[in-house]
Amino acid sequence: MPLTLGSRTRPARAGRADEGRWAYRPDIDGLRAVAILLVVSYHVWFGRVSGGVDVFLMLSAFFLTRGFVRRMAGHHPVRPIRHLLGTFRRLLPAAAVTLVGVLALVWTLYPPTAWRMVWEQTWASLAYVQNRVLAADAVDYYARTEVPSPLQHFWSLSVQGQAFLLWVALLALCQVLVRRRGLSPDRVVGAVFGAVFLVSFVYSVIRTAAAQEAAYFDTGARLWEFAAGSLLVLVLPHVRLGRVARAVVGWTGLAGLLVLGMVLDVRGGFPGFLALWPVLCAAAIVVSGSTSDGERDLGPGRLLASRPLRAVGRDAYALYLVHWPILVTFLVVNDRVEVGLVGGAGIIVLSLLLARALTWAVDRPVRAWRRSDPSALVPIAVLAVATTVVAVPVASWQIASWSEQRVIAARAEVANPGAAVLRDPTLPRTPADAMLLPLPTLLDDEWTQLEQVCSSDRLVTEQILEGTCFETAGTSRASRTVAVIGDSHAQQITAALLPVADAQRWGVVSLVKGGCSMGLDEPGLDPTCDDWREAAIAHVERIAPDAVMTVVTRSDAGDDDEMVRAGIEGFLDRMGDAGIEVLGIRDNPRFAFDMFGCVNESADPLECAVPRSASLADRNPADDLDRPGLSLVDLTPWICPDDLCVGVIGNVAVYRDDNHLTRMYARSLGPSLAEQLPARLG
Repeated sequence: MPLTLGSRTRPARAGRADEGRWAYRPDIDGLRAVAILLVVSYHVWFGRVSGGVDVFLMLSAFFLTRGFVRRMAGHHPVRPIRHLLGTFRRLLPAAAVTLVGVLALVWTLYPPTAWRMVWEQTWASLAYVQNRVLAADAVDYYARTEVPSPLQHFWSLSVQGQAFLLWVALLALCQVLVRRRGLSPDRVVGAVFGAVFLVSFVYSVIRTAAAQEAAYFDTGARLWEFAAGSLLVLVLPHVRLGRVARAVVGWTGLAGLLVLGMVLDVRGGFPGFLALWPVLCAAAIVVSGSTSDGERDLGPGRLLASRPLRAVGRDAYALYLVHWPILVTFLVVNDRVEVGLVGGAGIIVLSLLLARALTWAVDRPVRAWRRSDPSALVPIAVLAVATTVVAVPVASWQIASWSEQRVIAARAEVANPGAAVLRDPTLPRTPADAMLLPLPTLLDDEWTQLEQVCSSDRLVTEQILEGTCFETAGTSRASRTVAVIGDSHAQQITAALLPVADAQRWGVVSLVKGGCSMGLDEPGLDPTCDDWREAAIAHVERIAPDAVMTVVTRSDAGDDDEMVRAGIEGFLDRMGDAGIEVLGIRDNPRFAFDMFGCVNESADPLECAVPRSASLADRNPADDLDRPGLSLVDLTPWICPDDLCVGVIGNVAVYRDDNHLTRMYARSLGPSLAEQLPARLG
């Protein structure tokens, strides 16, 4: 939740029509309270987004612009750099305390699988780039986690921080034009931010239609909401509404704001043109409260200016900071996906108490110091201290973890043999103090990614294949080349192929897109799957490898039986017509739970074991695909020994989640894969 920066100011001696934009507006404090209460209640009880954040984005620009415009042509213009430092001096200390508190909660209560995510997002939040991290994760098939992020809400603070940098620069430019050319502040600011509004709004609509999940966190797609707040400052003196009309506008705006989250899917449809709803509602409320002296307000202004709402508005920033980590921690500790009525009430009460404490202990002293010492060095010192308070613990935690990883890695060959224990029962017993690998903090690295982008004759020519074609070093000089094509299950088994390829001096090319298998009749998890498949198959036909490897069956964790992938015959036909050998891999088991999380939390990994028949068929369904040029590979005996699918073999976690093998275990399957490859590839 962005902070709106406003202060009690006496009305300037200007015309009555102009007074409203300079005077202290207690109703806007109340509006902030309504917005934050909507944010918190929708998060806690409904698992939805209310649109309240959009109100804060607009109001933050409203106050920032108002401060500049008021002083732009006067004797004491705003000093942009000092103003920017002062803004972040107000924002960062409370955020830093929250980040340290979250680190303590995660270290104490969260599973280690969440640690790395929190480390990365702590740095991103501290640098005000959390929205970029979340935007990348939103469209990344592999960026999935069972544990929600307690820092996800920092995305809006990051958007606000980035917008503040741009706004201060633009307002400083406006100030220079006003003072040097004698231009009207309203006209200059209106022209600049009118252009920002138009460009950003068009971009937001287009971006949201094309990639809504990424657009939601995109600063460029949100700038028009800030621009609306800046333009509102300029519009206020020119609004001429009667008392009744203002009341109708105000109550309509408040009602629209209250029902927004129930009517629209804010999280799934914003920003785009739909975000006009909360922005216009907030603007209507602000306009409604711009009354002249002596007039009785019939609108929501009196309600919004009431003492309870103003008290909540005073703590709005702190409440936004603390409510989300409390909510997520409650869900993680209790292993729940919703909190219920009583639990939600408790979370809100606790959040209100902590918000009051954070405002009293951090925000209020920072404000007081600002008034008592106007030196430019004060905000620099505050920012330095706040940054250090966060950087030291998170960096120390990461360094300690990296040191542990190096020690464990040095013993891995003896302490973590993986599938080798099934092939060679004479291997020495795993030391009692050996750690299970991979470590939870390294789980995100358990995807196999080849080191080079496809080059030379294998260079992709179609844009849809960009970022999905990779190869091993030396592929151009290799005696043979094997291409791996398909989805993440094809990608994971590449780890088993690499030791074989290294020994035989083969080159390996991977054409992989998450959720897009070579079952040509499967819908896929990405709307571009069909186009990507066609381009990938055509690319394989063009480069003509000695063999292509893909997963030809699909297992199931539910009631469906394992079956041949729908449409795999069409792929086999294409490869047969091109004279390319196919290595058909049988799928590994899938589960209805996170196997890695289970083995990490259980005293005995066997508690997580599942019978092979719960996910795989009694016989390999791909046996029915008997045709020339197809060699089937079934690694089930080394994944589910004795027909029991276990989560740990040879002190290596077999799975990284509910259906993907860890890179470390897949690599240990290399000898078993080599045994099943056709002799003609040797």
